[in-house]
Order: sequence, then structure tokens, then C-alpha cells
Amino acid sequence: MKIKILSLILFIMIAWFIPGCYVSSVNQDGSVAYNADYPEYNVDDLNQYGEWVDLNPYGRVWYPSVVSNWQPFVNGHWSWDGNDWVWVSYEPFGWIVYHYGSWDYSNDYGWFWIPGNDEWTPACAQWIDYGDYVGWAPLRHNGSWGDPWDDNNVHPWMMVKKSDFNKENVNSYRVPTMTRSENNNQIHIQRRQPDIKNVQRYVKNPIGVVKFEREPVVNRTPPIGTNVAPERTVNPPVRNENPPVRTEAPPVRNETPPARIITPPVKSNYSPGVRSQGNRHIVHMQVPPAEKQKVDRYSPKVQKEVLVKKNPRTQK
Repeated sequence: MKIKILSLILFIMIAWFIPGCYVSSVNQDGSVAYNADYPEYNVDDLNQYGEWVDLNPYGRVWYPSVVSNWQPFVNGHWSWDGNDWVWVSYEPFGWIVYHYGSWDYSNDYGWFWIPGNDEWTPACAQWIDYGDYVGWAPLRHNGSWGDPWDDNNVHPWMMVKKSDFNKENVNSYRVPTMTRSENNNQIHIQRRQPDIKNVQRYVKNPIGVVKFEREPVVNRTPPIGTNVAPERTVNPPVRNENPPVRTEAPPVRNETPPARIITPPVKSNYSPGVRSQGNRHIVHMQVPPAEKQKVDRYSPKVQKEVLVKKNPRTQK
């Protein structure tokens, strides 16, 4: 008996630690709706514009329904919030996949997004600052991408001149090929987001500070209800015609007042810490009106030329 119990415990532990071995939410048609490990990502902007698939060793990942030559961090522009460069996307799903999680690439699905329990960030990107150029690539799930001039079939980098860095629809100013200078000692490589003062030297107009508000995303999925009506009682409850017997003797009143505590209670300065990841809610970046005009100017074209109804790639 003990051997059977130990075998059962060992089986449960193996199933727990093997990547991808978890229960997922299933739709009526049998397809999985979202990553059950992170239910907060079950939002329309992901379910409507892409597909969830199981992909080792990542588990449940999402890939957008887009044209074949699409890549992340292309359709949008950069804005300065006073501390960081914030990516403002023209894609309907950009508010979540560019500020949470990480990315990778496969031949079967192209670019796919890997959710995680990380907090909101201005841009989940890898940077390179190189002379008169600046580049960025989607943050890779495990490790980093090679340099822009390396021979790489994925081509993850988006390179532009610094003078074009903060322009609208920055994809229009993309440098298609990037080469390393022969005199490597004169051009220093910085692998971080470009300094605002350095960018301002290349940009003619003053770079203003844009304030972004972030609001929690409310899960609008209604709770599971029941169609069974509550059972109705036909027979009314029996009414007791006999009033309760009143006790004539009043209760004894305690004339002695309670002892007063002179010492005030100790006030605790403890405040609850950050909620556990199981109760974490994602936030939606609210774009201010001036930035919203830029998004509205390019979003229709992006959705027409980039998005497709369903990705024709074979789901595996």
C-alpha cells in the first residue's frame, strides 16, 4: 500500500514540473482560450487578433494573425515620459504584448509572444545605441539577440537614424541594412535605451514629456450562472398564534461601568505588501489626446495592411 501511495505522489510531482503540463481553459469547440497560468491575459484584443498554442519549452504562447513579414515593435512610435522611452503601438493588441512578457521566433508560427508574471514596463525591448543610429528588438524570452549587423535569418532589429527616432510611424524611416564601421574603436556601442539629451542633439524640435495614465483592466467575463430557478415553497409557513410568554422580572442591570483604558491602542504602520501574482491585474496604458491623434492617424492603415482575419499557419 505504501508503495502505491509513493508511486502516486511521484507521478503527481513529475506532472507538476514538466513544462506545459497544466490545465487550460477550453472553449465549447474544444480549443484553448488562453494561458490558464495567467488568466488575466484572457482579453479580447489577444483572443480576437491571434491564436494560443502549446509550444515547448515555453508552454502556452500567443501569436498574432498578421502578414508573413510582420515583426514586433515596428508599427508605432516612441514617446518620452520623463524617465523612459514608451512604445505607443498602432496595433489593437499592442497595449499588452509590448509592455508585458517576452518574444521569440519559430519557423512554424513566426513571432510569438510569451506571457509572464512581470509588471508593466514602458517597452519590453532590447536596445542598441550606435553612433548616429539607434535600434531596438523585442525582448527575448531566454537570452538576447545578436547585433544588427550579424548574419541572422530572423532580423529582429529595427534600426533608424537618431534624427528620426521619435517620429510618427517610425517604420517609414527604417534603415534596411546595418553594417559595422571598420574603425570599431571610434564608435562606442551602448546596449541601453538612448539618452534623451543625446537624441535631442539630433532632433530639431524640442522633445516634450508625455504623461501616460494606466488603468486596471476589468475582467468582463460574466460568472458562470445556473438556469435552475429556486424551488418555491407552496405551503406557507405555519404561523404561531400564541405570543411568547413575557418574563415580568427585568434583567439585572450592571451599574458598574467598564474599566476605561487610559493607554491608547498601538497604531500599526504595517501596510499590506504587493498582492500575489494570482490576484494581479494587468493595466491598460491610456494614451493622452495628442498621442491618440497619431495613433488614430495610422491605425486604420496598419489594421488593413498588417492584420488578417485568421492566421493561415498550421496550428500544432
